[in-house]
Amino acid sequence: MRKDSVNGAISEKEAWAWFSKKHKALAQHLRVFEADCRKRQDQGEFWWELRPCDYYEYFEHTKIIFPDIAKGPRFHLDSEGFYLANTAYCLSIADKYLLGVLNSRLFWFAIGNISIPFGMRAGEYRYRLIYQYMEKVPIRVIDQANARDKALHEQMVTLVDRVLDLTKKKHSGKLAPSELDNLERQIAATDAEIDDSVFKLYEITAKEREIIEGSNQ
Repeated sequence: MRKDSVNGAISEKEAWAWFSKKHKALAQHLRVFEADCRKRQDQGEFWWELRPCDYYEYFEHTKIIFPDIAKGPRFHLDSEGFYLANTAYCLSIADKYLLGVLNSRLFWFAIGNISIPFGMRAGEYRYRLIYQYMEKVPIRVIDQANARDKALHEQMVTLVDRVLDLTKKKHSGKLAPSELDNLERQIAATDAEIDDSVFKLYEITAKEREIIEGSNQ
């Protein structure tokens, strides 16, 4: 632990001076809680710091992020390096094929039969997407030597790229109401195509699809 400048390390006094200058408002806010912060077991090198985590670097790369609790697929590709709080999780991978599978109707049907319902909201069950449930959902591995597999994979990536592009336009704030409605229809249609691709990948029969699409999940 760094304690003084004699050994080439920074002292707490020097660190606080830098922090107070660099983040004045934050330092003023935290100063009130100094006594309590010093009692924390889970802290960094100085009393105002958080404990360093091994997974910080994952936040700074492109990743798939999703909430702890949801009533429908809400998996997003983050390429801006967002840090997440304890109500969200991430997969340190930028796989658009996986993103498509996770956002499909089939995946949500699987989660609905694995995770425990966390109450209802607006007539729909909410489910926890914690590791113990997520790890049980089988993800179809693509056989790149199989022409059908490869074609479906490429189709999935193309469709996901389209949804990402349409969603970016949707949130641009530059569209008129009529344009926004048209965009929503395009997104819905593309989502339906992704569902079709996933059903094909998992070789879901017409009867099985009817059950999945007729479920309340």
